[in-house]
Amino acid sequence: MRLRGIALVVISLTLLFSSSINASAEPTPSPSPSPDYQILMNQYRLDLDRYRDLVQAREKARSQINRTFMVAVNDANHEARMTMKVAKTAAIKNEILSKQKIAVTAASVARDAAIAALGALPTPPVKPIKPVEMGTLNKMKNKKSSPSPTR
Repeated sequence: MRLRGIALVVISLTLLFSSSINASAEPTPSPSPSPDYQILMNQYRLDLDRYRDLVQAREKARSQINRTFMVAVNDANHEARMTMKVAKTAAIKNEILSKQKIAVTAASVARDAAIAALGALPTPPVKPIKPVEMGTLNKMKNKKSSPSPTR
C-alpha cells in the first residue's frame, strides 16, 4: 500500500514536470503556406489577368458599339433638321419626324443586338482560401475567458 502511494506520487510529479516543460517551450513557428496553396494562388493570378483582359476587350467593343449608335443618331437628327428647314407643309414635317424616329429606333435595336451578341460578362475567378492553421494548445490555454455578466 505504501509502495503504491509512492508510485502514484512519482508518476504525478513526472507528468506534472513533463507537461510544464512542454508548456514553457517556445511555440513552433507557423509553417509557410502549403505548396498546393501556392499553386492555386499562381493559377488565380493567371486567371485574374485573363479575366481583366476579357473585361477590357469587352468594354472596348461595347464602347465602339455605342460610338456607332451615337453616329447613327446624330446623322438621323442632322438630316431631320436639314430637311425640316425646307419643308413647307405639316404632312411633310410629320413624315420627316417619323423617319427620324424610325432611324433612331433602328439604331437602338442594332446597338442592343450587338451588345447582346457580346455575351454575358465574364465571371471573375475565385480567390483560393488560405488553409487555416490550427492554434497550438498553449495558445488556447493562455486565453482567459471573459466573465459572464451577472443579473
